[in-house]
Amino acid sequence: MDQLAIGIRRAMERDQQAIRVLVHSERLNPTGLNWPNFLVAVIGGRIIGAVQMRKHTDGSRELGSLVVAKEARGHGIASRLIDALLAEDQEPVWIITSEPYAGAYARWGFEQIEAWAAPVKVRRNHLMGSLVRIISFVMRRPVRRLLILERRRAAEWTTSRPSVSGGMQPSTADVLHGSSRTYPHSE
Repeated sequence: MDQLAIGIRRAMERDQQAIRVLVHSERLNPTGLNWPNFLVAVIGGRIIGAVQMRKHTDGSRELGSLVVAKEARGHGIASRLIDALLAEDQEPVWIITSEPYAGAYARWGFEQIEAWAAPVKVRRNHLMGSLVRIISFVMRRPVRRLLILERRRAAEWTTSRPSVSGGMQPSTADVLHGSSRTYPHSE
């Protein structure tokens, strides 16, 4: 896949259906899929990836619905989407992700926090995702623990702050760049 041929752009109204199809294909949180909140990765006019910044009514902001089409994975598209989404963003951002993927977000300044420390709307999405885990267990699908990660204001990244693990998480940029999987989260 030619990296130069992949464009990252703001979603347009005509992209809404393609975004829904991608998000549903990975069984991500199907609520709040509003195209103005999305960036999309496009190649040859086809949407192959998407990510959104959910803007909650309590003022919190949540990176969500990160998905890359199966045939396009392993080319750093998820990383490029996150880079573009966070490039001009200096405010705190939260993300809900499965435990195996949590370390991959350290390169953007995300650290695991306790659920009670997250904003109300992010905690609600975490609870919804946790309830979906119970359904997955009953349906004999793989069940992974969901974590909440926080990226504080950019100016605060250099200050030390205790995380759930008691220290800073190591950078795992290679996980995003070298993996053939997407990094789904249930919001």
